[in-house]
Amino acid sequence: MARQGSTVQLNERAQDVLKTLIREFVVDGKPIGSRRLAKSYWERLSSATIRNVMSDLEKVGFLTQPHTSAGRVPTTKGYRFYVDSLSDTRQLTAREVDRIKQSLEQETDPGELMSKTSQVLSTLSNNVGFVLAPPISRAAMKHIKFVRIAKKRILGGLVTGSGLVQHRLLQTNQDFSQRELNQAGRYLVAHFEGKTLLEIRLELLRLMLEEKSLYDQMLKNVTLLGAATFVRYEGEEDEESEVYLGSTAGMIRKPELADIKKMTVLFETFEEKSRLVKIVTECLKANPSGPTVRIGLEKHIPGMRDWALITSPYLCDQQAIGSLGILGPSRMEYDKAISLVDYVAKLFGKILNSD
Repeated sequence: MARQGSTVQLNERAQDVLKTLIREFVVDGKPIGSRRLAKSYWERLSSATIRNVMSDLEKVGFLTQPHTSAGRVPTTKGYRFYVDSLSDTRQLTAREVDRIKQSLEQETDPGELMSKTSQVLSTLSNNVGFVLAPPISRAAMKHIKFVRIAKKRILGGLVTGSGLVQHRLLQTNQDFSQRELNQAGRYLVAHFEGKTLLEIRLELLRLMLEEKSLYDQMLKNVTLLGAATFVRYEGEEDEESEVYLGSTAGMIRKPELADIKKMTVLFETFEEKSRLVKIVTECLKANPSGPTVRIGLEKHIPGMRDWALITSPYLCDQQAIGSLGILGPSRMEYDKAISLVDYVAKLFGKILNSD
């Protein structure tokens, strides 16, 4: 699992105090004082000793004190150290596993599967679950069909290897008969099935650069229609991954969202999904084979310092084609959340591969 580490070394007692404080803080989000910590600390240290350790942890940036008379709360740095120190994550219960399987295993429509998966992640984590569909440029083509809907207007329907369906309205410079459209569709499937859209683009661009006399009218039609469907030109952007978001109901009740500014930032992030896609894409690059934990998102989204993201790729034909995960406040049950994301990503990929 890829995590953001810390270079500061802590002795064993300081580590134990920090871990215990974070576990206590996750329960209700209230600042933790030395007396409360002394009651739950297994070594039964005095409040004074724990207070000194907490003071030292604050000096090196692992804890902070919201108010002079209040207890301490973990900082982003403290959470990062805690996550890095997790030797084992909490296993999902048999009931949770059954609930996940019952929700997902019988779903055959990829879009519905992604929607249900994001909802399962939200419900079981009390955060916001999400699934990023594979970027269309990386998807493998399974089938394509063109339908003439008006003069020089065509509806292109593309089915990817994972079963996702994409439609595009095409405006062409010449008129095509439905017979010509059927021929072009059959040719593209026969010659490009199983290739990614990016590979198809490169081949079509190569054909477009060849002398027109080198290929017949049908291939000209194929090239024109394929280019209109697949090829992007300079200045044009690829379609972003579609984002499926689960319910926010569990999040809204959290004390972190009592601050209207934090709630506003959160919902702006959901509205401008490109921000979320960018962060998740970076996580996928950092660890293309398992869960990644990112704590503190302010680098990408101003105002999201106290938020965390746990994401994992899902595989189709042994290749990472997309990702899923959860977004929530830094005050999170990381041991459970990491196990949840990891298990769901593996099951999700298995279901996609079973078609």
